[in-house]
Amino acid sequence: MPPKKKKAPKKGNTDDLDGMQIVLPEDRIKYLESQTQALEMQLAYRSEATANAVAECETIKEELESATRKYEGEKQTSFDVARSMTRQYKGMQEELLNKVTERERIIEMLKDELETLKAVHKEEIAQKDGVIQQKDDDAEKHRVETEGMCKHFANLLVEARLKIVSYTQGSVIDEVRNKH
Repeated sequence: MPPKKKKAPKKGNTDDLDGMQIVLPEDRIKYLESQTQALEMQLAYRSEATANAVAECETIKEELESATRKYEGEKQTSFDVARSMTRQYKGMQEELLNKVTERERIIEMLKDELETLKAVHKEEIAQKDGVIQQKDDDAEKHRVETEGMCKHFANLLVEARLKIVSYTQGSVIDEVRNKH
């Protein structure tokens, strides 16, 4: 918007009160005193508003400083907690790794022991199978010997019977002969 043109001053008395000309000097003094009083009131109002604004600004600065300190404290606390948790995590991770390593060592030891026991067991089974085979062989040998002895004894019994029969028949014949 272009600036407004100023009106040219009127000729004659240039002092006026909102378009009214001041005629008497006492009126002029009253007017100026009222203007001064109005300006003083405006100045007091503005000074009070400025003082309130400055006080509010100081309060806001204090709140900002307090919030900044609180933020920095919370930030440090958060950092400390994160550092502590990281340290604890690393400790737990290391402890877990040690446990896993120990368990793996135990597993390997048990596997080795199992393999050893399997080998010993296999060897014991082979020995016992050998003993069983030996006993089976001995039993078969004794069975064969026993059968041979049974046959021999049976033959002896048959021979003895035959001898008894022949002796008894010979005695009976002799008795019959003797009786006749």
